[in-house]
Order: sequence, then structure tokens, then C-alpha cells
Amino acid sequence: MEKTMSKVTIAIMTACMSSQVTQAASFSLYTETSPAAIGNYAAGIAAEAGDAATAFYNPAGLVFLHKKQMLFGGTGVFPSYTMSGTSTFKTTPFPAYTQNVNGLKRGRDALVPSFHYAQPLGERAAFGLSFFSPFGLSTNWGNTSPVRYQGTTSSLQMIDISPDIAGQITDNLSFGAGLDLQWATVKFNRVLGSPALLQFLQSVFGTPVTPTTFDSLSYNKGSSLGVGFHMGVLTFFNENHTRVGLNYQSSVTHLFEGYSELSGRLADTAIPASPGALYRSDSLFTNDIQFPDVVTLSGYQDVTAQLALLGSVVYTGWKSFKTLSLFNVAAFSPELDPTPVNASLSENYKNAWRVALGANYHFNDRWMMRVGGGYDQTPTNDTDRDVRLPDSNRFALSIGAHYQPWEPVGFDIGYTYLFARQAVINKTDLMGTTASYNVNTKTNVHAQLVGLQSVWTMDKPMVATK
Repeated sequence: MEKTMSKVTIAIMTACMSSQVTQAASFSLYTETSPAAIGNYAAGIAAEAGDAATAFYNPAGLVFLHKKQMLFGGTGVFPSYTMSGTSTFKTTPFPAYTQNVNGLKRGRDALVPSFHYAQPLGERAAFGLSFFSPFGLSTNWGNTSPVRYQGTTSSLQMIDISPDIAGQITDNLSFGAGLDLQWATVKFNRVLGSPALLQFLQSVFGTPVTPTTFDSLSYNKGSSLGVGFHMGVLTFFNENHTRVGLNYQSSVTHLFEGYSELSGRLADTAIPASPGALYRSDSLFTNDIQFPDVVTLSGYQDVTAQLALLGSVVYTGWKSFKTLSLFNVAAFSPELDPTPVNASLSENYKNAWRVALGANYHFNDRWMMRVGGGYDQTPTNDTDRDVRLPDSNRFALSIGAHYQPWEPVGFDIGYTYLFARQAVINKTDLMGTTASYNVNTKTNVHAQLVGLQSVWTMDKPMVATK
């Protein structure tokens, strides 16, 4: 059994680190951590304590799981972005280089895996262990798109390993807490060039160069280890038919370190410059990036033996994310010599709220249906929003089901459609002392989430339910 668990652990960690995901609210993956929660948009998630995934949403709920349980899940994320507008590159004193952005479409499907394990410790205590991804991001506009000078590929991949412990303090109160050991990797890529200058030379002197001749890819990758914690309380009354849960997830600080590469003619000091030139900096690092703390307040109420109502209010402290600074980026000087430079991006996120309401309906011992929906605020603002994450406020509608073919084995499926408001981007990046680059677009965003999980209650006999 221990060897099997070790293999499962390695497989889950590998899957988590290989997944690339595109946003919930900003780059938070709140709902995606539990595929079953997709079915009612995580309404009541800190109070329901329906399976081992409660270890993340409120570890105090582990005391409700009186049998050993293992959960394997995955959430498919299917986003769509459509961008229209203009991009403008200015270099003093030359005419601006402008490109139209006509219905530029991008959408990168992804899988967010999760694993949760719960082990009772007597009648009033429990242990949990989880592997999941609380944050993730992946956008890729392409190296030749009209917005390439602001961003091409941006990605964040994270795995959180979380051991948890819970105990029932009184007949109406339980408490739980856990560590968050996070390993994360990031990529921030863009194209560097001088299209306004080359456009001027081509138009005035008839030179054979095109505005994209100097285009060179800046590739930046780093990794980081961070540590945080989460803890929660759960109150239960009316023979446990009424439950209220409160959970706090701490902020976690990451400092990413890695390398930076500049590939293309700007990486070459020779004349003529080679398009295959490469310049590398092995001392890339970022500023301290503080991922937000999260507070969840949830309620659960059994109305009848078949029907339960659920609700949640979630507060995310995004205000801590002000700037993203990259140090020792492989770039070039005005004299076209490769050199490490520093770059800083203003984000100025604001705190955000999320609300969700839902219901569970038991048809019989085998089938339960979930429905729900809610509203999720974006932490981005119209001044600092850019193509790396064209996020906006969104509404959600969800539906899902639980099927219990045998006493020890059950399956959950959930579906959520996210209706996002149009995202406005009007962001100008300084490209040195004499150049700037502006993207002025509107982006239509929507996404679909599909979650699937299996729940194995390990110490129950394999008997079919009635």
C-alpha cells in the first residue's frame, strides 16, 4: 500500500507541474481545486464537508469524514479570447508604427489535476493530505501577433502540497489547520524590436529591411518555493443539518530565480547581425511577489431529506500584488549591444469579492444533482490591464451530479460557464528612454470548466447501493 501511495504521489505531482491553466479571477484557481465544486460554483464549500477536498477549503470539515477516503480529480479549462483594436510603437523622432488587431483569437485549453486524502484519527480527529494547484496562468498571443511587443507567452504553474490536521473541539465546533508548501514556475516572454525606426528607413531610403527585421524573442523563466498556511472553523447545529464554516488561507511570498535568453538579431554584436544569435543571462530574478490571502465564509442548510441550500462569500486580498519586476533580463542597449537590464510592470491589483449560491438535490441513494452560480470580481483595473491577463468581472452558471454505483466508490461531474464582461486594455509600456509601445484594444472573454473526480472510501466493502 505504501508503494502504491508513493507512485500515486509522484504521478499527481508530475501532472500538476505539467498542467497549464488559464484564469479564474485573475490567475486564481479557486473552484478548480475540487472538480465536484464545479457543479455549484463552490457554493457552501467551507461548510459542506462533502469529501476529502474539504482539506483545502476548510480543514475543520475533515472530522465529518469518518472513513478513510482518497479523491482523484481533474478540471478541464476551455477559455476563449477575442481581441480587437490597435497597437502602436513609437520611437522619437520617427513616425509611429501601428498595427490593427482584428479579431485576434487565442484560447489555450488546460487540465488542472487534484488529489486529496483523508484519514480519521479516532472519533474526533482527522488527518488530510492534498496536492493541487491554487494559482495558474497561461496566455500565448504568438511571436508574430500585433501585440507581441507587450507579451507573447505568460505562464504560471504551481503545485501546493498540503498536510492538514483537524479536531472536534465541542459537540458543535471543529477546528482544522494545514501547511501550504508551494513550488511554482513562471514564464514571461515578449518580442523586442525597433519597428518604427526600420519603417522610417525603409520608407525614406528604400532599404531592404522590414519593420520586423530586428524582432527578437525575450524568454524569461524562473522558479520559486514558498510556504504558507490555512486554517478554519466549522460550527454545526440541528443534528448537523445546519453548518457554518469560516476558512482563512494565508498569503504566500515567492521570489523567482532562473535565466533569461534573447534570441534574434538584437542578441548579436556583429554586422550584419545573425537572426540565430543568442544572448543569455543566468542571474534572472524577480521582486518578492505576494500571492493573496483568501477568506471564505460558507453556509449549508438541509431543507428536506432531499434538498440542501448552500452559499459562500469569498474575499481575496489581491491588493498585495502591486508590481512585477524582472532583474538581469537579457536585452540590448541603445547601441544594440546585448546587456542585462531591469524591467518593472505596474499591476496595482485591488481586493476582490466572490459570491456563490447553489443547491444539492438527492434523487435517491445513487444520484444527486448540483446547481449553482455566482459573481466574481476581477482585481485588475482599466489603467494597468495588459495582454498578459485580459481579465474582467464575470458571472457563472453551474450544474453537476454525483453518482454512487457502489458504497465505496462514487463519481462527480461538474460544468460551469463563465460569462465575462468585455475587458478594456489601454496600456503603454516604456521601451527605453525614447520609445514606447501602446496596446489599445477590447477583449471578449469567456470560459468553460468541466470537472470530473472519483471518490474512494477505502474501508467500505464493495457493495452496490440500492
